[in-house]
Formats: sequence, structure tokens, C-alpha cells
Amino acid sequence: MEEHVILSERPEDQFKAVEWARDQKKKILDNKNRQIADALMEKMTPLIMKNNLQK
Repeated sequence: MEEHVILSERPEDQFKAVEWARDQKKKILDNKNRQIADALMEKMTPLIMKNNLQK
């Protein structure tokens, strides 16, 4: 069950709040994806380099 909070009675203010929330969600997901990619590269780069040297 979701809760809904009305920040303002004006539709344009509600629209701005929704847009802001979407932007924040995108920023959070982008940051999380970047952190995951960086951690993966940190772990995998030595293995890739080692395999390339052995070939």
C-alpha cells in the first residue's frame, strides 16, 4: 500500500514535485550504477591484465 502526500493543492506545484522526485531517483540510480561499475572494474582489471599477459 502506498501513501500519498499532497504538498500543494495547485496542480503545477504537484507536477514540479513529481518531476523533482523523478530527477532525484535518476541521480541516485546513476550514482549507484557508477559505483557498481567502478567496483567491478577495480576487481576485474587485474584479472583481465593477467589473462592478456599469459596469452
